[in-house]
Amino acid sequence: MMKVRQGLRRRRGSRLLIALIGLATYAALLAMLFAVFTPERYDLVAGQVSPITVTASKDVVDSVTTQQMIDEAVAAVPVNYTLDETVQPAVLESLRGDFDALNQIRGWDLGSDGAVDAATLTRARQMLLGADLTAEDIALIRGLSDDDFNTLESDVIAVVDELLTAKIAQGGEDEAVSKLERELTARETYSAELVDLCSRVASSVMQANMLLDEATTETNRQKAIDSVEPIVYLKGRNIVKSGEIITRAQIAMLDSLGMLAGNHSIDVLMYVGVGLLVLLLLSTIVVYLAIYERDMLKDAGRMALLAVIMLTTCGLSTLVQALNPFLMPVAIGVMLTAALLRTRLALVVNVVLAVLCGIISSGVSGSLSSSMIIVMIAGVISGSLCVAVIHGKTQRVFMLLAGLLACAVNVLTTLALGLITEVDTGKVLVWAAWSGGSGILSGVLSIGIQPALEWIFNLVTPAKLMELSNPNHPLIRRMILEASGTYHHSIIVANLAEAAADAIGANGLLARVGAYYHDVGKLKRPLYFKENQIGDNPHDRTDPLVSAAILTAHPTDGVLLAEKYRMPQPILDIIAQHHGDTPVMYFYGRCVEQNGAENVDIDDFRYPGPKPQTKEAAIVMLADTIEAAARTASDRSAEGLEKLIRKLIRGKMDDGQLNDAPITLKDVERATRAFVTVLGGVFHQRIEYPDLVIPPKKHSKALAASAEEGEKQNA
Repeated sequence: MMKVRQGLRRRRGSRLLIALIGLATYAALLAMLFAVFTPERYDLVAGQVSPITVTASKDVVDSVTTQQMIDEAVAAVPVNYTLDETVQPAVLESLRGDFDALNQIRGWDLGSDGAVDAATLTRARQMLLGADLTAEDIALIRGLSDDDFNTLESDVIAVVDELLTAKIAQGGEDEAVSKLERELTARETYSAELVDLCSRVASSVMQANMLLDEATTETNRQKAIDSVEPIVYLKGRNIVKSGEIITRAQIAMLDSLGMLAGNHSIDVLMYVGVGLLVLLLLSTIVVYLAIYERDMLKDAGRMALLAVIMLTTCGLSTLVQALNPFLMPVAIGVMLTAALLRTRLALVVNVVLAVLCGIISSGVSGSLSSSMIIVMIAGVISGSLCVAVIHGKTQRVFMLLAGLLACAVNVLTTLALGLITEVDTGKVLVWAAWSGGSGILSGVLSIGIQPALEWIFNLVTPAKLMELSNPNHPLIRRMILEASGTYHHSIIVANLAEAAADAIGANGLLARVGAYYHDVGKLKRPLYFKENQIGDNPHDRTDPLVSAAILTAHPTDGVLLAEKYRMPQPILDIIAQHHGDTPVMYFYGRCVEQNGAENVDIDDFRYPGPKPQTKEAAIVMLADTIEAAARTASDRSAEGLEKLIRKLIRGKMDDGQLNDAPITLKDVERATRAFVTVLGGVFHQRIEYPDLVIPPKKHSKALAASAEEGEKQNA
């Protein structure tokens, strides 16, 4: 139960670590993209002479100039009116009523002195509410004769009638009254005071008969607004040129682009869009891993490596983009993923990185530019072909070959897309040259970065395995010198393991190198292992339980020793698992003989395990067992060896040692045939040479005779 709980805690910890790696990768990618999209800011103000030339980072509208054009278009739209034919007779009728009231006031009896008291004035004002009569006005009209009053009334009504017939627009009432004043004044028969009185009476009843048609006018204004084409500065156009005076319109454009110092505003929608796109791209990789590479989702080390590869690619592309977007080393990500992780995963990562680098190539514009499209498509095509070159290759020179292939494909893709989207052939050729440099740069950088990643993450790559298989490796040199029997045993086990691993589709190189080091723990006490003994056997004077403890400790000792030399984890797993938890039967039997079966626990004689978890570890276990048994077998014929091999493999299966390994019965059969083939070559029959004395060669006899004759002559 305790082991189960510890396993659950480890799994939870691994999942949490992987989740943190994912979040960190997402945040780092966003930071890179936001850094690319954040424009440079300038300290400029309207009216000053610009010390620099500023180019539009993306399409921007000249809002100030455009608004001026809109205002002019709206002002040019005529106002629409509708004629209200009821206004003219109503105004004339009201005007006649007011003159009738004035005529009544003329007939009032004001006493002998004709003075206008307050009550009379109030009464008069109530009759003509809008005219605001004064005592002087009453006195003035009372002084008119009947003919003069009637003439005045007729003239005022006639002028107002003419004005209404000519149409008075809404809002033009005051102007109409002013025209009335001018008309009466021009006749030179009326005093200024009388003209003023008439204008006040007319003003109180004057109405416009041309009413504003707001709906039609607004429609026409909107049409005028829509007809104005906005002034747009396309990406790359100079907004401000060095040496020219900066205008308010230019400042407004720079401000809208966030290119003014002190402007801390951000394009929130753009950043949200970028964040959502990056999330979707990373989700694509996660979904692929969940379906086809589920074991990787449980391996924090490999997930961290994948994150580093993606961030390295995007980081280098961000730096190179400032020089030229077509030079970005997009293919470096797919090369490193194919070489250090898995080739099928590299195809998915390639698409994701091509999109991300395409976004980076667009710079702060964020628009679907030609460079963005070309970088994306060229990256997808060249990256896919790079996978085909690198797949299954162990030499680093294939990285350079993949880079050269990416160079050629990038050139052709850029030419093809450039000729479609551009009319300037010279520009397209320049693009193609930079794009070709991208492939070469990717290959060179991959060759330089791969060893560093292998060392940092302690990876078991083909190149790393070839390095570990070198006889000059310190651990192998120690085995040759300190445990030569173990070394030779490991060589044969390696031959068996590689052949069997290749037969079942496992990693043959990993199985071979794992077999080289599987018994490295014997270096701690080499003389306690039979293959290193010459005559003396220390187990003859050692308690069986102690002897078993020494033997069963060598996998653990091997892991500790290999860790000091930074062996990759798959090699450590083979060292720890190559015996599983099988018991050491020889010393168990001796202990039973000495103490009785009831006093001996078989678990005290078992290896610590765990059982093999991978195909390679299972193959090394079988190869180790078969080589040790075949060395002492009496029947080494092909039939005898096959019978022995099948018996040993069946014993491991019956003991459950292969239960945790992803190996099938079909794999077991293929491995068995491979073991038989290799052992048949190791223990092949030889011709028995006769015990004869080899006579000297004829020319040797002649030489001997000549020498003897010379000695006689000299004597």
